[in-house]
Amino acid sequence: MKEASGELSMTLVTIIAVGVIVGIFALFWPQISNTINNIWGNFENNAGNPNDSMIVRN
Repeated sequence: MKEASGELSMTLVTIIAVGVIVGIFALFWPQISNTINNIWGNFENNAGNPNDSMIVRN
């Protein structure tokens, strides 16, 4: 019985820890999403001729 209660308490600790991590991630998701979208937008805005930055030797 003692082993079963130990396993139950470890399961609860794991479930609570996962819940806390998911909660923190959900709290910061809007900021993370905005940052990703801004960076992606910068890549799209700066896209042009991909050969402009190549060194061409003639």
